[in-house]
Amino acid sequence: MGGCCSRDVVVEAPEVIIPDPAENEVCQFTIKQAAFASRDYVAYRGTDTENDANKWYFLNKSGSKWGGDVCIEVENFVRIDPDDKDKGQILWRADFRDNPSFQQQIRNAGMSLFQMQFNGWGNPYPSNWGDDHYYMGRGGWDRDYVCTLFINWTMRSGATLTSAMRTGWGFPVQIGVYAQGTAVARYYEVDVPVYDQRQVGVRDDGSPVFEQVQVGFRTEWQKHVREYVDYVQFALLNAQTGVPVIMSDGNACVLNVPGDATDWTSNYSTPFFTVRQQGGWFTKEPPTVDTMPGVDPTLALLMAHLMTKEYSTSAIKDAFHPHFPYHPRQGIMFGLMQGGY
Repeated sequence: MGGCCSRDVVVEAPEVIIPDPAENEVCQFTIKQAAFASRDYVAYRGTDTENDANKWYFLNKSGSKWGGDVCIEVENFVRIDPDDKDKGQILWRADFRDNPSFQQQIRNAGMSLFQMQFNGWGNPYPSNWGDDHYYMGRGGWDRDYVCTLFINWTMRSGATLTSAMRTGWGFPVQIGVYAQGTAVARYYEVDVPVYDQRQVGVRDDGSPVFEQVQVGFRTEWQKHVREYVDYVQFALLNAQTGVPVIMSDGNACVLNVPGDATDWTSNYSTPFFTVRQQGGWFTKEPPTVDTMPGVDPTLALLMAHLMTKEYSTSAIKDAFHPHFPYHPRQGIMFGLMQGGY
């Protein structure tokens, strides 16, 4: 992979550097943003993020800030690189593109869904995807609407995970990410005044006096839009084959996380870690990650950061832009639309 060596901030190392854990050690991290508006984060030991002595790892995101190639490196605070005195040792690294691809299918209420080209791994997670009444009944609608359009969408993305210091699985791995969701646009008509410039008098010097005079109304379409992530699916993949890694219990390493189309919160468990975060899907509170026995805790830390930050429900919604038309009854072709945003 190409080099990602820049950083938004330089985090001061603790006075006593916490040693790297063993590759099967159980650890607890709390992941906090390094500075306001920074893409970088600091992983603290335990839950006390106010004590600088608990700084354990620096999660350095670098690369394009405009949706291109980026990487996130898990750095310790052992800074012995003669060419970069602010850079620690890299335990794990994730390379990915910062603009996931979406496929959108627009339709009227009650229309059947086409088969999407983007699919996940294994059986789909139970959700309300395609249940139009469910989304229309979730609230937030405040008037009588003329018509309603739906977009069902899917997303595919992923990150390649590599390490020169840790064992890992003995082969390159990726985190595959699949998400699906629903957007609803409910249209209504409004009468907008139409003005024209008309002469309303003459000045003393004979020059005309003009004013903007209302001459009528025109009808315009406006819409209220709601967007939902139904669920997000993560799969640990063999990067060479694209096949999910088989865990010790014989099951494929595939995890489904509900999105904000439900009222669940952002606390869940995986084979590698559990995550607890107060405040729901769009909270700014730092997540606390407890790694599982037998798993490299620094790899689990990187995976948890990707899943709770880069591929969180809120991040996916920020990247998604539904292609609803201005006029719901004209100039629209129902069906599939591809898009990188």
